[in-house]
Amino acid sequence: MKAAKRKLPVWFGIPLLLAVAASGCTGGNTGDGSKAVEKPQDKPKETAAKAPEAGSGAGGTDASKLPPVELTYYYQGAPQKDLKLVEEAMNKILKAKINTTIKLNQIDLGSFEQKMNVMTAAGDPYDLVFTSTWSNNYFQNVAKGAYLPLDELLDKYAPTLKKTVPAKMWDAARVNGKIYGALNYQIVAMPYGVNIRKDLAEKYHFDVDKTTKYEDLEPLLDQVVKNEKGIYPVKFYTKWDHFNVAAPYFGMDTIGEDSSPGWYYLNDPKIKVVNQYETPEYKQFSELMRKWYLKGYFRKDAASVTDVTAEIKAGKYAAQIAKPTGPGSDTVDILRFGFDGILKSYSKPLVTTSRTLATLTAISKTSKNPERAMMFLELINTDKELYNLIAHGIEGKHYVFTDKEKGVIGLPPGATPESIGYAPGTDWMYGNQFNSYYIDKRDVGNWEKTIKLNNEADTAPLLGFSFNPETVKTELAQTGSVIQQYHFALISGTIDPATGLPEFLDKLKKAGVDKIIAEKQKQVDEWVKTKK
Repeated sequence: MKAAKRKLPVWFGIPLLLAVAASGCTGGNTGDGSKAVEKPQDKPKETAAKAPEAGSGAGGTDASKLPPVELTYYYQGAPQKDLKLVEEAMNKILKAKINTTIKLNQIDLGSFEQKMNVMTAAGDPYDLVFTSTWSNNYFQNVAKGAYLPLDELLDKYAPTLKKTVPAKMWDAARVNGKIYGALNYQIVAMPYGVNIRKDLAEKYHFDVDKTTKYEDLEPLLDQVVKNEKGIYPVKFYTKWDHFNVAAPYFGMDTIGEDSSPGWYYLNDPKIKVVNQYETPEYKQFSELMRKWYLKGYFRKDAASVTDVTAEIKAGKYAAQIAKPTGPGSDTVDILRFGFDGILKSYSKPLVTTSRTLATLTAISKTSKNPERAMMFLELINTDKELYNLIAHGIEGKHYVFTDKEKGVIGLPPGATPESIGYAPGTDWMYGNQFNSYYIDKRDVGNWEKTIKLNNEADTAPLLGFSFNPETVKTELAQTGSVIQQYHFALISGTIDPATGLPEFLDKLKKAGVDKIIAEKQKQVDEWVKTKK
């Protein structure tokens, strides 16, 4: 059975969910270690500008009284042919409302983090940047002094953005008591599971709903290996860490940066910090991934692949594990490339620091116009026309309304995701995703469901705690190098855990992992005392 074609590209979660998922937080603790000493350049320059009125973006500001400003905005994503056209359309709105234009700098996924690291190290001037705990690491950049504290800027220039996001989620973004990233509000109570191509599940009569863990997928994956030449059973690339991104699947939660050593079990009332790479769960997972590799479920070069966009477009993957599976996720990821997916959750919805910080926008310490940058953030989070321009492009050219009253859009007649020139599929990256148009009629109402889920889901025990890495910076750098050397090879099955895992753990010991674990435990214990 051929995959049913559907309407329009869409976000893939990250982070996100993408991917995504992330980590670290604050509370009574000192945060991430950035001293964040305020300098004269941190102070607002445009003191004559009025604070925006609620619901109007920066509508409370008289644009005619503001000097013209151009902002630079860096974020990741597959290159879009019509990016300049979208930029021009956005600038018409920005010019009228805050006398501002924006330069969009979209960097491909494989190069984005390196590009931003180089710019930060060089002190290059720019204004806005995507950050998270899984890409362009939020906590590391705050520790480097790369971002401005946003508390006063939020209160003065983005009051609607500030009040829209629940306070407990802003607390997750605090470092040393200050907020350094504007939350791109989306699902935060994210369950994780699997996404299976619907056409393949139907072809082989595989009931995804009967699965409860990754091992249960093997009958279908075996059929793909045997009968579907040119299709890889399981998607894998190093920008989506399918162990560290989905800690709740393993019954754990992260502390600080997702991949840094030191997690805790969610059901442990004492919150004992453990080295996740030394747990039975990691051993079993790496053994399973080795088995899958030997059975041909992964491509042979999986451990070195950083971007699989082209392969997804070509329908070369049958399944994705560690997949965010919140409301509406059945029209995500593979859908944006033309393939319907069937999702199954393997973990319960849970608000974690990691998930809360899966997608933020920071203002660079080198920005010459932080006030105007914050006005932009207010607009991109409150002005639906502006937001949907960057999320979906230009009406009539990149999409058409299929039900305007309900906010449902689709591709123009005769168009495909590959031909229309603008289909980033990352509306979670830019602002309040709940302002996004629906890309399928079946999604109508999912934003309300997601907000309800965010508000009602359980929260992780350490939500609001932020790890301060200052005293173990050297050990974190050393263990980070070891993790880079061994971790992706282990979770792609490229090396045998029987020999590779002991080597990995031994090198982590020599790199100072025990000191990191002890420091995390100390800070957790101190934070917990403040909550009693």
